[in-house]
Amino acid sequence: MTARLIQIGNSKGVRLPKNVIDKYNLVDELEIVESEEGIIIKPISKTRHGWNEMFKKANASEDGDDDFRDFMSVTNEFDSSEWKW
Repeated sequence: MTARLIQIGNSKGVRLPKNVIDKYNLVDELEIVESEEGIIIKPISKTRHGWNEMFKKANASEDGDDDFRDFMSVTNEFDSSEWKW
C-alpha cells in the first residue's frame, strides 16, 4: 500500500483507507512509534479496557468455579478508600 503526504495547515498528514481504520480499530487518538525501520501507527492501548465486562461474565459463569465469587467478597480499607480506576 502506498500513500501521499497531504497538507493540513502548517503540518502534513497521511490519509488512511477506511478498511485499514476498521481493521486495526483506529479511533481519535493514535500511538506513533518511531523505529530504525520507520514509524508504526497503532491504536492506544487502554489499560483495563473491557475488564468490567469480563469480571461480570466470569462472575455470572456457572461452570462450577467459585474461586472468582470468593475473591469478589474479599474487601479491605484500600479497596474502598484509595483504589482509583
